[in-house]
Amino acid sequence: MINSQTHMSEAADIHNLGDKIAQGKATINEITIFINALLPEAVNQVNAVFAPRQLAKRDRTTEPLPTGKRQLSSYRTRIGTMLEYALSKHMDDLILKMFGFDLRLTFAVSHEYPDFFIRDAVLGKRVQIEMKAVDADSDEQSARFEVLSSLINAEEDLVVLVGWAWRNNRLGNGTRYEYPEIFSYVVMPAMELAQERDTSVALRGGRVDDKGIFVPSKKHPGKLTPDPHNAGKILRLVHQSRKADLFKLSGYIQTYLQFVDSVSSRARRKKLKNRTGQESQSKKKGR
Repeated sequence: MINSQTHMSEAADIHNLGDKIAQGKATINEITIFINALLPEAVNQVNAVFAPRQLAKRDRTTEPLPTGKRQLSSYRTRIGTMLEYALSKHMDDLILKMFGFDLRLTFAVSHEYPDFFIRDAVLGKRVQIEMKAVDADSDEQSARFEVLSSLINAEEDLVVLVGWAWRNNRLGNGTRYEYPEIFSYVVMPAMELAQERDTSVALRGGRVDDKGIFVPSKKHPGKLTPDPHNAGKILRLVHQSRKADLFKLSGYIQTYLQFVDSVSSRARRKKLKNRTGQESQSKKKGR
């Protein structure tokens, strides 16, 4: 009975938050809670249905991944985009069930910031969402957040970060296959992440303004140059010196760092497993 009452209370809270969003009265913290409440079920649907069926491929002994740097980058971007779109579809399914046509999650049709909008009954934009998928198996985990702070609405814009990795499985007929699986995610106000990134740039001697991100030039000491797409790398947005006292960071940034650790830990385990496998193969060949 207690579990039933708790579930009903949580559902009522989500409805109240959705109504406030539709009316343009929700705070950024309430918007964050709302999106965060949708994600567990959406992630479960992607991992249980969409990815195993529509993103499945034969195992790598039969169907290897690309090896060229450009091809690798292209396939990771493609898979990340499909995971993001699948997540948004399942999130909107939940919104449709709860709010009908009073609220919906739509794609942003232009290839610019953001990726998605939450719209009200007359299709007014109430929330902007930027989503970034990070491949834990990538050496660079090179997804980036480079949106300038001047372009962000602090009261309406969110960032959703998603960590994914390949999962091995076997079909009922014995065929080995693999598919991308989401293992971690975090939702936070976009301005929180942008300001932390800007602080990191400043601590490195750089500058962020309405024209872009500028960092110290390696070729011309004492001068600044446009950032070569390093400052916005998702897993490197917090300056090392800022991590010395985590309690001075906002709760959102602390949660972001937990996400970073989950992705980095996964990557380290993968590298260790690959290295162990290679050493084992070498020993067998040497016998």
